Parts: sequence; C-alpha cells; structure tokens
Amino acid sequence: MSFFFGRRHSVSGAPAEDDGVPGNPNLRLRRRASVPNAPSQTRGTHDRNVFQDLFRRHRDDSELEMSTVERGHGSTHANQSKQSTATAAKTHTGSQSPPHAHERSAKGHNQEGVHNATSSSEYALSKKEIETLFSGAPFFLLERGKYDHHYPQVIFPFDDHDPTIQNLWDRKPLPHPSYTLCTLHAHLPVPDRWVISKDEPIHLNSWKKTGGAKRATFDIGIFEVPNMLSMNGKDPGAVGFRHFLELPVADAVRYPEEPKGKLNYIQLSSIPASEVYELMEHYHDVYALSGGAPYDRKQLLCDGPSAWKKIGVRDINLQCLVERLRTLTNLRRELLHGKKATTILDTESTRDLYSGLFTKFLYPPSKPLLADSSLAHSLKSQIKALTMTLAARNAWVDFSLPEWRLYAGQLLWEAGPHPDGDLLDPSTCSKPWMHPTLERRWLLIQMLLAAELLLRLDATVRVGILDNSKELQITVQDIDDFEKLRSGKVDWDLVVVRRFMDTFDISYRADEPDHPGFDPVEHMGHSRGEKNHEKNSRSFFENLLHRSLSGSAVESTESAWNCSLVPTYLDQQLQGLLVFSQEIGWPGLDGLRAGLESAIGSGQMSEAVANAYNKPVHNMLPAEAGAPLSKEEMHTRSPSRRWIALHCSQDQKASVQLGGWITRSWLSGFVFPGEQISHLLMGTILENDSDALAKLGPIANLYGGFAYNGMTWWSKECVVGRVLASLEDTKECLGWIRSTVVPKDAWTVQPLDNSWFEVSVQPPLSMPGKPRIRQGNKLAYESTPLGRGERVSGAFSLPLDSPLEKEPKKVVFETLTFSGKDGQSLENTPHPIADRALMTFSIASGTDSPWKVSFQLRYNVRFITSHECRPPGNFISYHCACPTGSGTSTPSSSSSPRHHHRLPGHPLHSGYKYKHISLDSLPEHCVPDDAFIEDSHHSNHSNHHKKHEVLIVDARGGHDRETFARAWCASLGYHALIGRVGRTCLACCIREARAISVKVVLRVDGGANRSPYPSSQTLPGLKEI
Repeated sequence: MSFFFGRRHSVSGAPAEDDGVPGNPNLRLRRRASVPNAPSQTRGTHDRNVFQDLFRRHRDDSELEMSTVERGHGSTHANQSKQSTATAAKTHTGSQSPPHAHERSAKGHNQEGVHNATSSSEYALSKKEIETLFSGAPFFLLERGKYDHHYPQVIFPFDDHDPTIQNLWDRKPLPHPSYTLCTLHAHLPVPDRWVISKDEPIHLNSWKKTGGAKRATFDIGIFEVPNMLSMNGKDPGAVGFRHFLELPVADAVRYPEEPKGKLNYIQLSSIPASEVYELMEHYHDVYALSGGAPYDRKQLLCDGPSAWKKIGVRDINLQCLVERLRTLTNLRRELLHGKKATTILDTESTRDLYSGLFTKFLYPPSKPLLADSSLAHSLKSQIKALTMTLAARNAWVDFSLPEWRLYAGQLLWEAGPHPDGDLLDPSTCSKPWMHPTLERRWLLIQMLLAAELLLRLDATVRVGILDNSKELQITVQDIDDFEKLRSGKVDWDLVVVRRFMDTFDISYRADEPDHPGFDPVEHMGHSRGEKNHEKNSRSFFENLLHRSLSGSAVESTESAWNCSLVPTYLDQQLQGLLVFSQEIGWPGLDGLRAGLESAIGSGQMSEAVANAYNKPVHNMLPAEAGAPLSKEEMHTRSPSRRWIALHCSQDQKASVQLGGWITRSWLSGFVFPGEQISHLLMGTILENDSDALAKLGPIANLYGGFAYNGMTWWSKECVVGRVLASLEDTKECLGWIRSTVVPKDAWTVQPLDNSWFEVSVQPPLSMPGKPRIRQGNKLAYESTPLGRGERVSGAFSLPLDSPLEKEPKKVVFETLTFSGKDGQSLENTPHPIADRALMTFSIASGTDSPWKVSFQLRYNVRFITSHECRPPGNFISYHCACPTGSGTSTPSSSSSPRHHHRLPGHPLHSGYKYKHISLDSLPEHCVPDDAFIEDSHHSNHSNHHKKHEVLIVDARGGHDRETFARAWCASLGYHALIGRVGRTCLACCIREARAISVKVVLRVDGGANRSPYPSSQTLPGLKEI
C-alpha cells in the first residue's frame, strides 16, 4: 500500500526551479548516477549522436511542414492523409518531396506523427541513455487493489531521488483543511488556518498546528470512487488522470441504483418447495433475514420489534444506546490521540464485551451461525454477529450509495413530512411503536453497531496479528470468512461511524418537564383520525395495549432527540464555507459572513447553537415551488439532474437562524467522502442567502447551473460549465464554476437570469470494450515512453509545437443560447430544461468580414489536465543547420555556431500515431472516427483494434480559442486532454492520451506564472561537451 500512498498528497512541496534541475549542488550530486544533470566531458560522439539524431530528424519534419502553402477550408481528406504519410516517409529516407507536397495547407493539413526513419547509423539505446532521455517523463500504470479494483498511478522511475520531479502533479492542492473530508486517500494535511488560493498558500492570522491523530490499526481498505483528490485539475473545468479513469467504475455505477423490495409471495412460486418450507419455518427466528432475501427499511421500522428480531436487533433502550456510543467514542479518541496504544480489550474483557452486546443490543446468534461453536464468547463470534446484522440487505441506510452520503443529515435533523428524500412518513403507520423520531433512532442504532464492530476489528488486528497473541489467534481462514461476510455496505458503515465519532460530542438528556413524553396510543389514534376525519375514542383493546406498553414497547417510543449531538469543528467548517464563497465570487459574501458569524459567534459553542443542533427543523415548500420531490429523484442516476429541496421555512421563534439540514451537515463536519461536499457547500450558501433563495426558489439542481444577478454558477458535473471554465474572468472551487456568461433564450434572445438550468446531454463517445481502468497492464503497455518496438536511435523523434502564426485568425466567443424541446422558449418556465445548448463564436481573418460558427454542446465530455513533466536533465550541443527565421522548431535561435541546450521535451517512439489539426478547420471535422461508432457499418474488427491516433489541436492564442476547441469536443463527443505549454511536453501529452484512451489533445497557452519550455536555455557553470 505504501507504494501508492507515498505519492498521494494534497499540498506539494517547494516549487521546482525553472529548468527543473535542483539549485543545490549537493542535491544534484545525490541524484542517481544513471540520471546525470550535466553530461560528462568524457562522453563521446556515440552519446551525442542520440540527441543530434533526434533533432536532425525533427528538422526534416519541420522543414516539410513549413514548406507548405496555405489552402482554403476542406483540405483534409483521406487521400491527402495517405499522400502525407508517403511524403513523410520519403523525407525521412532522404528523398525529395513530390510537387504536390507544396500545395498542402499549413493550417488545415493533418501531419502524420508516424516516423519510419531508417538510417545506417541507428544503434540500440543503452540503459543509461534511456534513463537520461526519459528523466522527468511520467509513467502511467494501474495498480491492482482489493475487490478487483485498480488504482491509477503516475510514477517517475528514473527520478526516485529528485524531489522536484516527484512533486509534479496534475491537480491543485485542497484549498482548506475542511475540504479533506471529501477523500479517504492518504494526503498531506493542509495546515490549520491556511488557505490555498490560485496555487499559492495564504496565511490566515496566526496559527499553531497541534499533533495529528495516529492512524487506527484496522484499515478498511476502501476509497471513494472516483478519487476526489484528483477532482481539481490544474486547468479550469478539468479533472486529473486518476479521477477521469475511475469515472466508469464510480460508486454511482458500482452500487445498485435503489434498494430492491423484499421477497413477496409471487416470487415464492419460482423457489423449490423445500426452500420455501425452510424459509417459512424460520421466518420469525433470530437473524432470519441476515444475508437472505432483501427487506425494505421503512417497512421493517413499521413492523416493529418483532421484525427487528429477524436481523438480530433488540428493542434498545435509548439512554443505554447513547451512553454506550459515547463510551466507544471516547475510547476511540484515546486510541487515536492518547500517548499509549490501546484497544477496547484494555478496558473490557472478551466475556464482558459478549455480555454487553448480546444482552442489551443484539440477540445471541444460534450456534450454527457462529464460526466455532466451542468459542461462543470469542471476539470472532461477536464480529461475525455484528457483520451479519449490519449486512442485512436494505434493512439499514446504505452509505455505499452516494445519494445516502448526501442525505444522511436529513435523517438526523429534519422532521417529517419531508419535501424530498426517501424517508419514512410516520403518519402512514399506526403501530404503537411508531414515533416521529424512529428513523433517527434507527440510524443511531446503526452507528452503535458499526462502532462496536470497528473497535473489535481494531483490537483483533493489533492484538491478534501485530502482537501475535496466543489468546486471540487469527488464521487465514478467519480473514477469508470475514471477507466473505463484509460488503460495500458494511465497509461504508465503518467509514461513516468514524466520521460520526470524530464529528460529534454525544450525550443523553432526559425529557424536560415541560415536554411530556410521547404517548404511542394517542399518536396511533391521531394518525387514524387524520385519515378518517372522525373522532376516535380509546377502545377496550387500545386500553389493554396501552397498559402493555409499559414493558418492552416503551423503549421504541422515547424521543430520539434525547440523544444530544454537538459538533466539534464548527469554526473550521465555517471558515471553509467562507473560503468557498470567496473563491467562487459569491456576491452576497459579506451578508453571508455577517449572518453566520452572528449566529455561531467566534467559534465557541454557545448554548443557542447547541440547542439548534438538537431540535428538529421543519421545511414546508411554498405553493409556487410545486409538489414535494418524489423519492425517485433521490435515487436518480441522471447525468444532468440532481434535485434537492433547500430549507426555506424560517422559524421566527428560534434564537439562531441556521438554515436546514444541509447547513447543519456542513457546519458540523458530518460530510462523507465523495462529490457530496460540493453539493453541501453550495446548498449551505443558498440556504443562508435570503435574496438568492427568494429569486431562485427552494428546488436546486446540483448537477446543473443557475443564473443570479447577471452571473452564472455551474456544477462541474454540467458540460456547459466545463466548457465555459476556460473563458476569462471565471472562478472555480471544489466542483463549482462561476462565469460571467448568462445564457439567452433562443427565441426571445433575452438573458435567462435568476433561474436554475438543466442541460440535457448524451453519453460521450468511447472505444468499444471494457473501460480503460479494467484493462490492467494494457494501460501501461500502450503508453510506455519506451514504445512498442525496437529501442534504437532511429525509432524516436522529438515532436514540438508548431510555431505560432504571425497573423492568426481571431476567435471571439459571442453567445450561449438555450432552447427547450422542439425548439420551445424557456422564458418563464419553472425548472427549465435546455434540450439544445448552442455556443456561437465569430472568426475574423485580417480585413475580411467575420463569420460565425456554432457548436451544440451535445455530449457529456470531460477535460483532463495533462500530468506535469520535466524535460530531461541533460544538455546537448550541435551546429545549427537552419538559417535564422526559417521557422523550424529546432531549439536553437542563437547566432553562435555552438551552444548548450536543454531538450525542450521528451522523445516519442514511432509507434505513437498523431496528427495536427488547425483550430479554424475544426468546424469541418464534424463526424467522429469509425472506431468510436460501435454500430457503424464502417466499423470492423480491425477498426476496433487499430492503433489509437491522437488529434493535436492547436488552441494557443487566448482563452476564446481554447473555449472554441472545448465546444467542438462537446459537439462531437470527444474527451480532451488539456496539454498546457510549459507544463507538459507534446510527447508526454500524446502518451497520456493513449493511456486514458482519449482522442484529442488541446495544446493551450502556458499559465501567467509559467513560461514555456525555452528553445535555447543555458545554465551557467557547465562546460562544453
């Protein structure tokens, strides 16, 4: 595990030097001898020929490219591509170019990146030469983990001792400590009171870092998918290598969409009679449903304690539950923060643990269910019983489903009836044990059982495995048995209970005198009375039932609000919210800050805030908002819609106005790994900005966007936001993008301000077959810098970006227009759905009149930040054979006949195919390659397995040109790798595109604080070769 943990950080080290060579001479000497920073004087002609051969062959290519003359649009055809290949081959072998080569267009031609160079001077590259040439080049691979899951990795195998190279990334650091809640991956912590803004750390006041917590012994071994550390690519609107590769196997795809119903009588007809008899015979037994047919959580709650017994759960006394949960929380904090390594076995014996668990919380399992009947009181039997109970299908909240990680706070803080979500309506059940807080209580029971399991697993690993205790022997069979029992649902229970115990101080408070206890029979009669609209008197049987409730059922009817949950990281979460508001340019930031700081105070937990967290919030949607959202909206897998009901009912009597359950979830830190952090941050802002809530309404689409006061904010899940992100004056933070572009209605041409948007999209194009992350070693094999073929000097070339045009065509973004289905207008439409999103640009050339080009954003494509590389740590010398101003890309521009130069990039093997496409010719490329169309009549076996050809689109020259290229990708269905000049060389961009199976590389300008790889760079103090 340390293999890939070692390179997962949220904050990189010191920035690298401009040339990528450590400035400290001692550090340079400590580097591997096989990767020298400067060549030795004793190196002979044999070594120098490697570099000279690369540039000689690249000059030939460049001269061929620059010898062309311009033609109009429409010059890209299949026969010309073949002619280009033939011409390139002849040029490499020393033949002259045919006459038609001078008729090809420099702006619209497709240069084939296939080098068939052959030379009598070719020789095999030595290991030392390979390590020198590919120093600073990233290697892409997949590491296989548990449960057949692969983890994408980027390594620099030739630079193990160079920290300036090992700290190269494709993502931004997390901007604030509170944002680390989004991930389970190992990372360097963000220091307290620090904020990362635009890749630079900002010091907030004075700060002092306290000692961090120790890691627990038991490793759950799961992570959020996709990787949230890699969500924030260095380019606006882009993600990193790891995040993109994991999208096809994300948690939303891996786990079922919604719970399945319980086994009904109709299904019994398809089961053998013997199994039916056995099922009915043991239907009321303890643990009858554990691991068996799925059940319905809400129905299970309505059925009461007799049904809970089937999964082994007793009717638990609330005070006993809360006090035990507090004991386990304190024990875990001592385990993580105490000076001495402890476990639960240091405070309770195995027999005491067994007695407490099976007399207060669970029913003891029957002997056949135990791993070893002779050890009924063992820790292993307790672990098995807890795992079986928590694994009961659909009996509990399933946090492996991403939607429940978002809605967990609704269970804790919102009272029914609920305007959205998949929660139980107490008025639909008239059973005596039904209480309005029963669902909250059921979640607390789930947290208790998960905590009992977690601490037992930790003790088992520490005592039984690390300490090799004779009293607690763990065998391989024991581990295999536990692996068979556990599931994604149980694993996420352990993740959630860790976050629960880290977040809250837990205590029990009895009913106050002015708050009488709950009478289940009165509630039962009241519920029936609401339905029947008639007065109900207590019957003889109800009186009998009322007297009987003084026993077991009274446990179920105590209010779950007697469990007090007080958050512990309120100040840090508030600061994280304000940083997010500032980074996305929220116009109401000052009012938001004033309102929340006046409510919460200076970070000290006041009694008013504590009371706000321990009273239910009621949310009633206004009539204009429409009917409550159906539970299907919570479980939807739509790529363009994630509706949620914001809190809009202010309690005027409350001493603290703190929004609803969304606000309470964020400010408490009860946030789980995954994309939910972005939803909670934006939801909290909207709930606490009364002006925005009044103009936008309480129904939010967290996968769409909204216009508010002349600006727009887009979820990063929306393709419109990802395309607009490259324009000037955009801001981005943790999954939300602010733009100055407000969409217009296609019919009225009026801005659609103060409205939410949903943009319909289609799945992007992909190569047929398994997702790339499921292809194992194939990813590394097809993207290795060494190529697939002979490793001889003639097999490599040095691809460079073509020189910028002296008078490029000017591309200007014009408008973004939306239209509904069948072209209908979207004005004055509640919850408008844009069936057609169109981006329009103008292109001007010299004194000619500009013409307009429009792209429909049809596909849900992604943009991926290219991983940073560092040019080889070596220098070359050669005689410049080209005259000054010839336009060749050879890295020599000095008038001196002999100079030292650093390679401007990494070599590329001839097995990698690529071709250049000019930006202004993109509108002519409106049909995807046949290899991406699975049912095309042009598709065949050879097309599906042909070598991947990468399209290099030159989008340098301004923000609008990059946006133009992004819009083209979204209209055609191609994902695109953003290869920023100065960050990643062209060869590494092509290889990464092959690694992640992406068709297009967009070459864009270097950042303001970065310079492109210099074409003639000399470091002082180095002697001539």
